[in-house]
Amino acid sequence: MTEWEYAKQIIETINARGGEAYIVGGAVRDYMLGHLPDDIDIATSLFPDEVLALFPKAVPTGIDHGTVTVILDHHPFEVTTFRSEGTYSDSRRPDHVALGVSLEEDLLRRDFTMNAMAFHDGNVVDLFGGRLDLEAKVIRTVGSPYERFDEDALRIMRAFRFMAQLDFTLDEELVRAASALGHKLRHIAMERIAIEFEKLMAGPAYKRALSSLMAAGIHAHLPDMDRHLLEKVIDDDRRPVNALGGWALLLYHAGDANWLAAWKRSNATKREASRLARLLSTGLDTFAIYDTPEATLDTYLRMEGRTDRALELKRALPIQRRSELRFDGRDAIAIGASGATIKHLLAYLERAVLHGELPNEATKLRKEACAWLRHEERS
Repeated sequence: MTEWEYAKQIIETINARGGEAYIVGGAVRDYMLGHLPDDIDIATSLFPDEVLALFPKAVPTGIDHGTVTVILDHHPFEVTTFRSEGTYSDSRRPDHVALGVSLEEDLLRRDFTMNAMAFHDGNVVDLFGGRLDLEAKVIRTVGSPYERFDEDALRIMRAFRFMAQLDFTLDEELVRAASALGHKLRHIAMERIAIEFEKLMAGPAYKRALSSLMAAGIHAHLPDMDRHLLEKVIDDDRRPVNALGGWALLLYHAGDANWLAAWKRSNATKREASRLARLLSTGLDTFAIYDTPEATLDTYLRMEGRTDRALELKRALPIQRRSELRFDGRDAIAIGASGATIKHLLAYLERAVLHGELPNEATKLRKEACAWLRHEERS
């Protein structure tokens, strides 16, 4: 069964209980654009306790906001009671949520018209012109963009992110509102902003989105982001292809290994983005192929428009990892090496094998190691 068919099964179960239920949000948008979505959310007139009673496997994952996760054959679906939201005094989250409202009130609280449609039994409920905006390739808020952005400033970043992902145009009033209220992004957790920015950079129209973001002055509210940096990224012919590539491109043009720190990304992301930025500067050599993780190397190759694959390049090397070297720390100790000398010796042999200067054979590696050690002792 597809995700869509599982969702239909949930809706039919709710309907049999006398409730209303619809597929809502981005899944409907993607369906209207000709894609079968994998991530499907459902909205219902039933209250959480009623949903929990209907399904053997259901978990109250967001009960304060009316959300229950229903699991069918290991496939999770968020099922949320129709709700309206009060004021957003912190520009991040509603002060209170009211459950048990109408479908129209539920859709009214959503961000963009293209995300405010509902689907059931072949029919699309479109109360705010989402279908027309999809056809026109325009991103427009539900109601006033000033109100929507004042409620949740992250919607500003989401607008530019969708622009990049869908190659749509932003409604003019939306851009004016974003420019006027961009300062409210300071109330949003940097991790949430970074996720939206990552998605923007991975979108096919990221250059258009960056140009629009810059024209609206939003870059001024992002960490260490200036026009000069963005202009260099836009002028670069290398496409980011994914989040890691986006950060690497920015790091490369920022020329500062610590530039990413303020964006609160994981240590792994910062490490691999820095590694990839160095590759963008130096290009590939044998040791870089050997030393770079496969996923990072694949991102580099795609950014450079190359057709070869990381796995193929790595398999062509004499060794894939140091543990394959037929000379190890115990062998080094056996010939008299100690302390930091062992590390330097193994690194020397590793590079010699990788560059084809030595075969990966125990006898020849031991002989070379002895010669290297004698030379080190004399120097």
